[in-house]
Parts: sequence; C-alpha cells; structure tokens
Amino acid sequence: MSAVAAPTAAPALPGRTTVTARALHRLGVGIVASASGADPREVALRWDDANGGLHATVTLPLPLPLRPGIAAGRTIEEQGADLRASLVTGMAERAGRSVSRVDLRFAGVRREETRRVR
Repeated sequence: MSAVAAPTAAPALPGRTTVTARALHRLGVGIVASASGADPREVALRWDDANGGLHATVTLPLPLPLRPGIAAGRTIEEQGADLRASLVTGMAERAGRSVSRVDLRFAGVRREETRRVR
C-alpha cells in the first residue's frame, strides 16, 4: 500500500473580495423572508453601524392565521425572538458579519388564505 499525499491548501491569489452594502441588504432580507415565510417584497430592512457590528431594523407584516409549522402554540414575542436569532446567525454564517442588535417590528397583518382545490 502506498501513502496518499494529503492535499495542500491552494496558494493565496492576489486580490480582494468586497461585499457591498446592497448585497448585505439583500442577504438580510432573504434571511428574514425565509425564516418568517413572508414575501421578500414585504420585508423592510435598514442596517446601521453599531460600534463595529451591525444594527438591523426590520419591519414586516404579521401573518394571520399563524402558520402551523412556524407558530404552533407560540406567542408573537417568541416568533420575534426566533426571527431575530435567525438574522444574527444567518449573517454570521453567510457573510461573516456580526449583528449586535436587531429591532423587529410587526407592522400590519398579512392574511394567509387557505385555498381549496376543485
């Protein structure tokens, strides 16, 4: 049996990777929309600087009736805590950004209608 050489790390290439503010905005909107089940067009997000971290202000409608998979027996406050945690962990995992504060506001109501198949 012969020993297989372990792969070595690729040499670093000169250059840089830049993430624009627009890309961070779209990523944050996508994370919140995915976690809440909302349409991305219904999610308003604003980023501010928070001493090196990010401060997010998120506004989205509250879905009614509450979706069974997301809100089964949970309060609005608990749902909000989960959405805030999703944004914090999602930005850290996907963009390597530290979100130090998330202000979440449910503004309005989005009625989810169940449709019957004919």
